[in-house]
Amino acid sequence: MSEIGIYAGSYQRVRDYAGSLDRLLLDLKSGVTPNEEITEPVVILLESMQQRADAPPSARLLGLRWMQRGNLSPARILGITSELKARSVTPQTIVELENLAILLDQERADMRQRLRGV
Repeated sequence: MSEIGIYAGSYQRVRDYAGSLDRLLLDLKSGVTPNEEITEPVVILLESMQQRADAPPSARLLGLRWMQRGNLSPARILGITSELKARSVTPQTIVELENLAILLDQERADMRQRLRGV
């Protein structure tokens, strides 16, 4: 696979993660309880970030970056995942998810620059 193909695939994956998270945050911030269709992609991403061996490397790397930037423990990511599954999300979780959305946006911008430079 060409180098540009690798970057393009990674960019698409991060873009999909960001879109799913943005839809979830819109519901949460507007006071709407998100349905499973909205929460499931984010839950899958968060579960992948918990360093599962079968998770995509990009998800595991994003998880490490998010934990470093947000001073989060793996247990906290598990807690966020549990809150989403139970559809009982705290204001602190919304803030932490917003921080993840910022990270994803930065990753997309960095990848876009790499694609232009390849």
